Amino acid sequence: MIEIIVEKNDSLQRFDRFLKKYLEKAPVSLIQKNIRKKNFKINDKRAKANDIVKEGDKVTMYIKDSDFNKWRRKNNLVAGNFDLDIIYEDDNLIIMDKKPGLLTHAASKKDYGKNLVDSMTSYLIKTGQVNTRDKTFRPAVVNRLDRNTGGLVIGAKNALALRSLNKAIRENKINKYYLTIVKGKIDKEFIIDTSISKNENRNRVKASSKGSRIITEFKPLEVKNEFTVLECKLVTGKTHQIRFSLKENSTPIIGDRKYGDKKLNRVIFKKTNLHNQLLLAYKLVFLQIDGLEYLNNKEFYSNEVDDFNKIKKAVFYEL
Repeated sequence: MIEIIVEKNDSLQRFDRFLKKYLEKAPVSLIQKNIRKKNFKINDKRAKANDIVKEGDKVTMYIKDSDFNKWRRKNNLVAGNFDLDIIYEDDNLIIMDKKPGLLTHAASKKDYGKNLVDSMTSYLIKTGQVNTRDKTFRPAVVNRLDRNTGGLVIGAKNALALRSLNKAIRENKINKYYLTIVKGKIDKEFIIDTSISKNENRNRVKASSKGSRIITEFKPLEVKNEFTVLECKLVTGKTHQIRFSLKENSTPIIGDRKYGDKKLNRVIFKKTNLHNQLLLAYKLVFLQIDGLEYLNNKEFYSNEVDDFNKIKKAVFYEL
C-alpha cells in the first residue's frame, strides 16, 4: 500500500489525469483498471476517474511497492548552472529573453542543461521557488521559439498560472509581436491567412489545404532601398508560421536558411555575420487573463532589440 498527499500544484485536476502524470510509466489501461477495481482511493473512499483532487487529499494506492517504484514519476529536478536574462517575474510567472541559438527545450539528452527551460528550472530551484514535493507539476514555458529565433518566452511557476496562461494563449489574450527584416519593399499593412502542414523529415512546413490554419498580421515600420522592417503579430501560433508566410509573399526574411534567398543571405553574412533568420519576439501585451488580472494591459519588451538594430543599420546603409 502506498499513501501520498496531494500538494497545491497537483490539485484541481481529474484523478485519472493526476495518476497518468504521476505514474507516467504505467499503461493507461492499467491505471483505468485499478480505478475501476477500487485499488486507488481518495481519503479512504472509492474514487472515480473524473473526481477532482484537492490540496491535502490523501491518495491511497493498493499496489506493490516494486510496481509503484517502476511506474512513478521520478523527482529529477536538479539545480545546475543557469544564464537567464529576466525581463519580469512575480510569484506566478517569469518572462525571459532568449538569445538566438539557444534551444527552448532539450531536443535530446545532450541538450540537458543547455536550454532555456533547464536554466529556468535551475534558477527557480536555487531561489527556493520550486516545491520538490510536487508529484505532477514542473515549471514550464507556454510559448516556444525556434532555436535561432530570439526574444521573449513566458514561464509558469505554478500550476494555476500554467493553466491560466495556456488558456490565455488559446484565447489570444496574450498578443505576441515579432520584428524582422525582409527582402523587398512593403508600404502597407497586410494579413496572410493560409494553411500548412509539416514535413517531419526536413523540419519544414509546406502549403496544405488539409493542414493547420495560420494567420499573421504584418505592419511595415521602415523601408530602405530593397529592405523592409516588419512588425509581425501572431493570431495563430504554428511552427515556422512567420518564416513560411513571408516566403510565400515573395518577401523572405534575411538570413533564413530554410525559406530565404540563398544568394542574398551570402551577401548579408559577409556584412553582418548573420547566418540564420533575423526574427525577434520583441514584445508581449497581456490582455484580461482569468486569475492574472493584475497583468491587464502590461507590455514587455526584449533587450535583444539593440542587436537587431545593429544588423538593421548594416543592411540599410552598407549593402
